[in-house]
Amino acid sequence: MKESTGAVITLTRRDIIVFEQRLKNAIGSFLTFKGHSISFPRTQHSLAAVWHATEEKLLLPLADTDGTILGVFTARGVGEDATKMVTPLWPALNALIINNLLLYKQSLCDPVTGLHSRHYLLDCMEREIEAQREPLPLVVAASADVHDLSSPAEDTTEIAPAASAAPREHQAFTRSSPGILAVRMIALRDVVREFGYQFADALMLALAKAVTAHCPEQALAARTGDLEFAILLPAATAKTCRALAEQLVTALHAVSLEHPLRRKRVGSMVSVGFALYPQDMESGPATRPLAERARRLLRKARLAAALAGENMQFGGGMDGSGPVMGFGRILAEGGRVLEMLPLSRVVVSLGASMHAREGLRFSVWSGSYPRNAQQTTDAALAPLYKGEVVLMDVGENVSHAEICHVGDPSWSIEAGDRLVLVPEEQVSMSLDTLVPHAVPRDPVTGLLRHGDFFARWAQDREQCDIFSLALIRLTSQAQGPVEAEGEMYGEVFAPTQPEQLLAQAAQLCREELGRDVLGGRYGLDSLVFFHPHLTGELAAQQYAPLAAALKERLGIDVAIGIAAHPYLDFRKSDVLDNCRKALEYAILLPSPHVGVMDSLALNISADKRFSQGDTFGAIKEYQLALLADDSNDMAWNSLGVCLAGLGRHAEAERHFTRALACNPKDAMALYNLGYTCQMQNQVEAARSYYLECLTHAPDHLFSLIRLGQLSESAGDAATAREFYETAAKKPGGESVTRRHFARLCIVEKKEDEAREHLHEALIHDPQDALAMQMLARLYLDAGEDPDMAASLARQSVSLRPDLKSGWLQLARALEAMGQVAQAREARLNAG
Repeated sequence: MKESTGAVITLTRRDIIVFEQRLKNAIGSFLTFKGHSISFPRTQHSLAAVWHATEEKLLLPLADTDGTILGVFTARGVGEDATKMVTPLWPALNALIINNLLLYKQSLCDPVTGLHSRHYLLDCMEREIEAQREPLPLVVAASADVHDLSSPAEDTTEIAPAASAAPREHQAFTRSSPGILAVRMIALRDVVREFGYQFADALMLALAKAVTAHCPEQALAARTGDLEFAILLPAATAKTCRALAEQLVTALHAVSLEHPLRRKRVGSMVSVGFALYPQDMESGPATRPLAERARRLLRKARLAAALAGENMQFGGGMDGSGPVMGFGRILAEGGRVLEMLPLSRVVVSLGASMHAREGLRFSVWSGSYPRNAQQTTDAALAPLYKGEVVLMDVGENVSHAEICHVGDPSWSIEAGDRLVLVPEEQVSMSLDTLVPHAVPRDPVTGLLRHGDFFARWAQDREQCDIFSLALIRLTSQAQGPVEAEGEMYGEVFAPTQPEQLLAQAAQLCREELGRDVLGGRYGLDSLVFFHPHLTGELAAQQYAPLAAALKERLGIDVAIGIAAHPYLDFRKSDVLDNCRKALEYAILLPSPHVGVMDSLALNISADKRFSQGDTFGAIKEYQLALLADDSNDMAWNSLGVCLAGLGRHAEAERHFTRALACNPKDAMALYNLGYTCQMQNQVEAARSYYLECLTHAPDHLFSLIRLGQLSESAGDAATAREFYETAAKKPGGESVTRRHFARLCIVEKKEDEAREHLHEALIHDPQDALAMQMLARLYLDAGEDPDMAASLARQSVSLRPDLKSGWLQLARALEAMGQVAQAREARLNAG
């Protein structure tokens, strides 16, 4: 007989909620009903179906194969004839439904570990990503998508709106968003080689049980490879991901099994990497399909886990991070020198997949140096500085960098050295100290090399009070020969020959701009030019025809970012950073894609900072955008969102008012202003702003729901229901209004109908913390299984630990289970 080493997969009460939609569809295939709910009785229920004629309810017990009651499905609005038909057949129907659910669950799980499969994990990731509204409301000349200050999903009490006034898309950055952890088993291949596959499977099962035991309620754990687990956190921050990762490392390092023949305990070292959506995604994630985004996010977590494993071999990261690494920290401190090349160049382990770009500067560190007498042979040496490199040619996973200088000529840079990103401010300071010298030109473009150009620029800019800097990036390449004026251009090379194409672009730029203009190669596909005594507006007038010429004569598209000095209070050394911001702005503009550093460019840069969770950095740049142009209504609105997110509602109200002064028909500003007034208990003012928002945007869903909440708070349930019913008819309204209908039903003592709405709410949004709290409360009020109520309450507080009501429901459930000490701790967390 075959010996089984796999996990035993069974149905649990939690699965009844998870598979509720499938269960509803299965019962609905032979029974017609108007509504449904699921209860979890504490005592053993009869296995027979029960009919309540007066309430037209049919209670259908859901029994496991061993007769254990998993739950009771209540079908409301069932006819008597249907009941007579179903009741005697229910035991057989129940067995069929439960077996189908079990088979479905088994199809979603890995047979060895019992964790979910990679396919199911990716499907769940896609749903979580789809639920996130896009993070960057990018501003272009023709249109703008301004910030929406909040969504109804963030209510802090059963009626009042969220304590945090940040928008849902912004809460994803400042508070929580989908996160994925990749857990790599570093030594498991050695276990397979020495002890065999069966023993390795048994060890994987033990590790999987440890993962399940330490994951929070809302997490989804899966086996995504022979040597890898992954955990999806639907609502997470970098802090919570790191905390869980460190907890998993400690727990999994403690897992070991004794080999029955050798009497030797065997375990596995692990490394954990994590990534967050959309913070760790590249620009414009919405342009890719959901499946692509989900797989890219998992890949980023895997990259971070692999790097964390390398850090363990080299004694940990620069910050002592050890076997845990977040994808967002790879670029800052996760790079290494891989190979030395001639002409002072090196290959480094950073590429476009880690968000590396040309021109980034890194300091080089190493711990491989002679030990002195005071150092023990086992102690790790503190890294010492060796020099600096700058990225030139960025590939997908590796890049070529140029050595700027070395700290000690006798101690050269070598393979294995660590890279630490140099902040932009330090880059500017180091450029100021460089002394230009006679060097050969870049062999491809004929312009100065990257480091030599900026050394020359650092000197020449001090000789003029007005100057401009322009970055030209080739954004697309021609696919075949292009007719050009003159024989010198010949034919355009295919994308497999990018350097020849860049050489032709550089030659055309020198002809159009003049051969005396200082130019350099900025990266693999970009050039940089310095124009003394030229303002930004005049530079834009020169570069627009240049972009057209590059398109017409070489068949390529370019984006050109221009920054000038003086501009606001920026220093001369800040112009390069401003130029990069202008380039990001130019990419968004229509042809000829020439962007000048101005208020809109600052607005886009601030949006990007906000999307990365840097609220205070975003506030500073929004203020600079307004200093440049105080009629920028998008900046006023976005700045108000930032301040409201920090709880400074009075200041936010003033900024939203200024946004309306610039654009009186701005629906988002009207909604944001109404919500800010609502947070300050200015009910009538909030109501008037919501109504005015609806006059300009009749389909504005959130305004309708907020108006319903205001009516509900005033005790006018009928009017509140009218607003909710209107909102439910709007696009996307059916899902977000379920919980609000449930709240009205609770007030009207219609608990069964409230349960139906809450179950529907969780089907549409499995991470609805308020719906979980309300459902847990209904379970407890009805005296049902407190373990199910505690499970829902735990998920709720994991998603929204700031909500007092969730902790109180958890305390109630724990008290009902007899866990008095834990209940006391939950009440303390509730304050």
